[in-house]
Amino acid sequence: QGIYQSLGPIGVKYKIAEAECSRFAVSVKKKVGIAPCRNRIKRLLREAIRKERLRLNCPYDICFFITSPPKSPLDSSYVLCLVRQFFENLNKESSE
Repeated sequence: QGIYQSLGPIGVKYKIAEAECSRFAVSVKKKVGIAPCRNRIKRLLREAIRKERLRLNCPYDICFFITSPPKSPLDSSYVLCLVRQFFENLNKESSE
């Protein structure tokens, strides 16, 4: 279900939502690392989504997931940049 896109260490599946507002899910597999590491990644993604979600022009169901450990630790500015670029690409697709 939906379209897959890779954002480097982050995978994304999305489709246009039938609801009036966008819905988001974040999934981090156990093999990514110990619980504090996984929780930090989820916090970074949720914060980036919170800051950038108003950029979306139409509602989507979006699932962000990480299935393997990132090669280098993720920082907030990098994750924010990835999410921003992804949302901008979605807007370009929806306007075409």
